[in-house]
Amino acid sequence: MRHVLITGGGSGIGREAARAFLAAGMAVTIVGRDEERLRAARGELDPAGARLACRACDVGRAADTEALAAWLIETGRRVDVLVNCAGLFLAAPMLKAGEEQAADMWQVHVMGPWRLLRACAAPGLRGSGGLSVVNVLSVTALKPYPACGFYGATKAALKSLMETARAELRDKGVRISNIYPGATETPIWGGRDMDHGRMMDAADVAAAIVACAADTPRSLVEDLVLRPAGGDL
Repeated sequence: MRHVLITGGGSGIGREAARAFLAAGMAVTIVGRDEERLRAARGELDPAGARLACRACDVGRAADTEALAAWLIETGRRVDVLVNCAGLFLAAPMLKAGEEQAADMWQVHVMGPWRLLRACAAPGLRGSGGLSVVNVLSVTALKPYPACGFYGATKAALKSLMETARAELRDKGVRISNIYPGATETPIWGGRDMDHGRMMDAADVAAAIVACAADTPRSLVEDLVLRPAGGDL
């Protein structure tokens, strides 16, 4: 049975991705900073705990990702699919953005996925059939959106980093897909005054994640852009 590791798996797109992978017959581990939220997700998605595990982990902290990798090895959970979905959102004009929040986004959006790629691609943790990585980026990595400067910059940095990793690792059994969702109905919006009726459903993005992670040896979805049917908000 293939095993999927999902960061930011306690809510939003990550939680829906866990639901979709479970429906596809896979084993799943969800991680995130809020342990209570993770347990609630596990209780909803897999009450018996047969195929869904959870563990608290702040991917923005190197010590947490190292501890997660050690736990996965100790419990025999090799990683066939890594979904980097954890994210922070800062909406602020460029000249009013806080340095601490911007630094936090860099750690979560760039350093965390890089650390986990490095850990999961290692022989002791990588699945026997190789490793598929799906990075949940954002359309803000592709074009500028007002008040999303640092958010988009960190997503663009991850885009560049993972494109380079794809070129370096494609002949080593590591497949890397980047997904760029537009506005999606998730808790990350935090009650902001937006037209939520126009946003995409997180389950639709989750379906795309599962499709990108499919074991198709002769093809790879390298980049996939998803936008609300009515256009950008």
